Amino acid sequence: MRGKPTTFWGKLERDDHKVVTQWHPLAAHCADVAACTEALLHHTLLRRRLATLAGRDDLDEVDVARLSALAALHDIGKFNRGFQRKGDPEPRAVEGHVAEVLALFCSDYPEKKRLFAQLPSADLQRWCDGSAEGAFELLTAAIGHHGRPVRWLEIAAVPALWQADSALDPFAGIASLVASVRGWFPAAFASPRGGLPDAPAFQHAFAGLVMLADWLGSDRRTFPYAEELGDRMPFASERAREAVRAIGLDAQAARASLGTSLPGFDRISSHAAPHEAQATTMTLGLPPQGGLTILESETGSGKTEAALGRFVQLFHAGLVDGMMFALPTRTAATQLHERVFEAVQRAFPDQSSRPPVVLAVPGYLQVDDDLGRRLPGFEVLWHDDDKERARHRGWAAEHPKRYLAGSIVVGTIDQVLLSSLRVGHAHLRATALLRHLLVVDEVHASDAYMNRILEAVLGFHLAAGGHAFLMSATLGTDVRFKLESAALGKKAIAAADRSLAAALAAPYPAIHHAAHGARPTVIPIANAGRPKTIHVTLEPIADHASVVASHALAAARAGARVIVLRNTVTDAVATQLALEGLATPADRRLLFRVDDVVTLHHARFARDDRTRLDQVIELRFGKDAPARGGVLAVTTQTVQQSLDLDADILFTDLAPMDVLLQRFGRVHRHPDKRDPDRPAGFDQPRAIVMTSETPLDETLWKTGEARGKHGVGTVYENVLILEATRQRLARNGTLKIPAQNRELVEVTTHPEELERLAQALGDTWENHRTKVTGKRLAATGLADLNLVDRKERFGECSFKRTDLTERIASRLGESDRRAVFEHPPLGPFGAGVRELILPGWLTRDVPPDPDLLPTNVRTAVSPLGAEVHFTFGPLLFVYDRLGLRRDLDSTPDPSEDNADA
Repeated sequence: MRGKPTTFWGKLERDDHKVVTQWHPLAAHCADVAACTEALLHHTLLRRRLATLAGRDDLDEVDVARLSALAALHDIGKFNRGFQRKGDPEPRAVEGHVAEVLALFCSDYPEKKRLFAQLPSADLQRWCDGSAEGAFELLTAAIGHHGRPVRWLEIAAVPALWQADSALDPFAGIASLVASVRGWFPAAFASPRGGLPDAPAFQHAFAGLVMLADWLGSDRRTFPYAEELGDRMPFASERAREAVRAIGLDAQAARASLGTSLPGFDRISSHAAPHEAQATTMTLGLPPQGGLTILESETGSGKTEAALGRFVQLFHAGLVDGMMFALPTRTAATQLHERVFEAVQRAFPDQSSRPPVVLAVPGYLQVDDDLGRRLPGFEVLWHDDDKERARHRGWAAEHPKRYLAGSIVVGTIDQVLLSSLRVGHAHLRATALLRHLLVVDEVHASDAYMNRILEAVLGFHLAAGGHAFLMSATLGTDVRFKLESAALGKKAIAAADRSLAAALAAPYPAIHHAAHGARPTVIPIANAGRPKTIHVTLEPIADHASVVASHALAAARAGARVIVLRNTVTDAVATQLALEGLATPADRRLLFRVDDVVTLHHARFARDDRTRLDQVIELRFGKDAPARGGVLAVTTQTVQQSLDLDADILFTDLAPMDVLLQRFGRVHRHPDKRDPDRPAGFDQPRAIVMTSETPLDETLWKTGEARGKHGVGTVYENVLILEATRQRLARNGTLKIPAQNRELVEVTTHPEELERLAQALGDTWENHRTKVTGKRLAATGLADLNLVDRKERFGECSFKRTDLTERIASRLGESDRRAVFEHPPLGPFGAGVRELILPGWLTRDVPPDPDLLPTNVRTAVSPLGAEVHFTFGPLLFVYDRLGLRRDLDSTPDPSEDNADA
């Protein structure tokens, strides 16, 4: 509709002079959202998932009609005069539309009676077996579609908002909408029976469903503003069905393209035969009630392809509509996206029915191999030749809040954890996730806070009949039991033996598999990967960057591919500078570089530069790298996951044993391809674990706190685990991988062993164990406070807004800031720097302004590459070939002792 609104409006658009140029009738928008709700319930697994949460096998057509009718009423708050005044030429005294109507539900004003008189109140009570409370909880869930539940009792009603004026009567508008809803969904009102579920978990899932429907129904590319005031529903129904299909939410065409036979491993991999872990995964049962699979297998054994094979079989069986592949870091996600897309291309060769593969990493716009570009006004331009098809396939990638509405999603674990935290649109994320096989890679990498949130995610996901697949090379038994208990139900593993002896006796590699509510079956895996004996030496050289650089450079001069992995960026930069100081002109060919710029590899680089760093390090260290010639790269934790690297020798700081095993996986990774070309003296896998000259017990305070060099007490808080790791390596540094993986992890992380070690080491270590345990319990308790309580009825749930300095994060302490450059300066490797992520611990002194931009930006160009200097708030930063850091005469800040984000 064009011009000034002539009746109740739901959406509008203004020109540069703030004049309303187009508007969308409120009833038409309600039809759009109701139609999307109906399409989602008819053509996705969400209907079955919601039914399972209510203890049913399915929802019938009457249930679907009633839920769609409730969704049509989601915007009744927009009938209030304060909201409608937003359409005035000079809006004054405007109001919102969620709290404003919910406030009437528990008020004593006459307007409450008028509201209930216009709503189909008697029908709603009948729908929920005569329960007024249950009916209005579901209506509240629909109304609370803007991302945050609002408790009725926390709001003061404003009756004046609902009084008629000469042009509009809010209650007459509601009555008209209700009349339309009766015509749109006659089955909802005609059936005499009740029985619409109102269990709290069902209410929360329904809220997420309406949020997803509202996002779909508000997309003007699919649902353009109405051009007349007639019945919108025929048009809306057709568009909703098309949108659900085009975006990939409806998996019917993709599922049919797999054929009638159960897919084999060849659908996702071109390898002649699957590894044993992969082959075993393909034989697992497909429980219709949902289930959990945990694959424990060493790095490089093909866990990713095993997860993809599991997905294809569950997808074919109609037990999932998609997959969410959650990884610990953004780098890991961006690396894996291409690999997953290649597998999906193989599984679904017909492009017209192939599910889209979304990269769910903020700052990126990518679906499949198509890159998008954000335009003014929140529009996105996709580079695909078929623009219409691309915009639908890329819909979920265009906004982080709807990432999980994609078909196949590759992103970070944060997106999954946010689905169970009391943050905006958690319900949207959680409900969208219910359709997916949830795959969590490197599950051992999470801390106590994140693990507690993951437990809640798994509990809700499997309670709805969902499926999950967890992977780890080094998962401790204690953590595994907690995850299984949360996912499968405490009764399922109540009798499990959690002792150290039982843990050591458990097979490795192994698959733990169970249907929801059942106890896991443990399936040992033989021949899961190539056995490797790695020779580990402890060397007290970590404090001396020049010594580390000298040893590493000597190995590179001998023709070895050398990785130096430091726990902190500060140590990595210091080692890089020491290395460059020792290198002769002839040695510079050995140093890791991007084009002609000598550099190192860590997380604090701009996105485009980081992508280039990843590409180059894989070219120099990957399985297809040149056969001969030394090369030396200084790195941090960024290379221990996802990147496919093969070093002849590794220098690494001391870290927990499970982390070291990840790092050791980068040594002699591809023996069949690389062993014939390894230089003399490097024919056996070797790792030098660098320790400090300061004993670990001297990093402990009497209070139990720990603070030492090289990430001791900061990057790795539990020094007891570090000491257990050091002692195990000191006893015998010849490690047989994977045969010893279980023993290596359990004797350095199991609570029983850590308690024994602390007692043996004395009071200071006992204090430290108590302190670490207390912090873990506090982190777990904080997670519990931040979790969405899905046992709480939706109308009693509230996500209170706080100021910008206080926000709930998926990673405890996460507070990264974005420095966005309006005019991208030239970066160290020749690309423009559009954005930099500033770690939260580096920006503690910066005001909490989300729109803060870098100032005083200047670029200096030298033979070593461009340097970008800028101010962010009161702080000065430099970004160059060494990465981002505080600008202190362009030297590393010795206080910077934090790991990569």
